[in-house]
Amino acid sequence: MIFINEWLPNPMGTDATNEWVELWNNGPGAVSLTGWSLATKSGAKAKLSGEIGAGEYRVFWRKDTKLALKNTNEGVALYDSGRLVDQSSFLGSAQEGKSFARIDQSQGLGQRFTWSDPTPGAVNKISLDMNVAKNEYPFNQPLNRQLGNTEFIGLLIGVALALTALIIFVVKKNENLSKLLFGRDEIIR
Repeated sequence: MIFINEWLPNPMGTDATNEWVELWNNGPGAVSLTGWSLATKSGAKAKLSGEIGAGEYRVFWRKDTKLALKNTNEGVALYDSGRLVDQSSFLGSAQEGKSFARIDQSQGLGQRFTWSDPTPGAVNKISLDMNVAKNEYPFNQPLNRQLGNTEFIGLLIGVALALTALIIFVVKKNENLSKLLFGRDEIIR
């Protein structure tokens, strides 16, 4: 089976010459890539050619595919004759100089990726102390998403309302607080 193994959306240096997508064949035999294609989240597509031998990796560079990878909220999909075979995506910003690499290559299954040091054409090297332990990246889950102004204001309003409701509840349930805060001998109803 052919998988998206690793891709580099935000390389050090020029994106136009240094971006790439790596495929991996974990099957027992060579696979022809005739009829296969890669596509980005924006819908740009590139037809593939050649073959990938059993257990081999094949890197497709941007200069050859013409696929431009965005540095934020990007995704890559792999198709065989129009049928979706595999996909990988991230939300937030891509780390400069880090590839988005499949975590468990032993089975080629699962959709878990993490940011890692690039290894084009070779086995992914996932550093447990640097990546998996701190930044494990489940498929399609935000890694470093930042709140926009509207979301931040909404969050502040929500927290303020929750705190207000909690204070009112506590004061209503506690006769001594009601007397202390409102100078009354009865509980607020």
